[in-house]
Amino acid sequence: MKFKKIIAVLTAMACLICLASCEKDSASSVSVGENGVGEIITPDEDSEEYDLGTYRIDRNGIKLYYDDTAIPAELMLALENYFLSFQNGDFDAYKNALFPDYAERYDKYLRENYSDSSENNGEYTLQNSFEAQCSNLRECMLAEIYADSESENDKGYSGKFEITRIRGERPSLTEDETEESRIKNFFSYLDDIFDMDYYNFAAEQADGFEYLTFFIFAKGEDGEEHRIISETDIVFAEKDGKYYTFG
Repeated sequence: MKFKKIIAVLTAMACLICLASCEKDSASSVSVGENGVGEIITPDEDSEEYDLGTYRIDRNGIKLYYDDTAIPAELMLALENYFLSFQNGDFDAYKNALFPDYAERYDKYLRENYSDSSENNGEYTLQNSFEAQCSNLRECMLAEIYADSESENDKGYSGKFEITRIRGERPSLTEDETEESRIKNFFSYLDDIFDMDYYNFAAEQADGFEYLTFFIFAKGEDGEEHRIISETDIVFAEKDGKYYTFG
């Protein structure tokens, strides 16, 4: 695997994980707890993964890098499940990951604004948007594969990927920002397309919001690990102990 490229991105954030409380473990002996993740693992000092920092492995075998004093495991798993829906092309899983009102309202918006009766496919729906996002992520993987390629023998890849690592962290705020102002700004595009104060509407239905910056690494068809998403922001609404996103 191309660890040098991965280390360059992840090492800068490794200080967010508390090393003092970590105990060495091995991925082959991971026991997943009730919250869906295993104990903290510290790679051996001579391991290629050592500079990536500590992590936990979940029931899917994905390595999660996060500060568990600031980010609940359930939030990381919600982020993971959202992107696994794209990996697996699972529209039902994708829809279940979305804030229910958003899924319904955005589907209506797409039908009303992007459908074209002159086209063979007729209506443009939430499922079409999902399929486009799946395609975009495959294109990201293909771009990484070809950027790293040293030969012309890799033609014909589809861009399929298997998520291997996810890093989540709290946002870095400027002096004039708060997490609430950052979240409101995130919602501004939904305010526009839904022609309403969607932030306050969602806030009234939710128990709270969570804002994360994240990175995603995945194995491609070339057998190598690549970074397919870098330093991207996402908002989740919490409702009755479950996390839902908008996108």
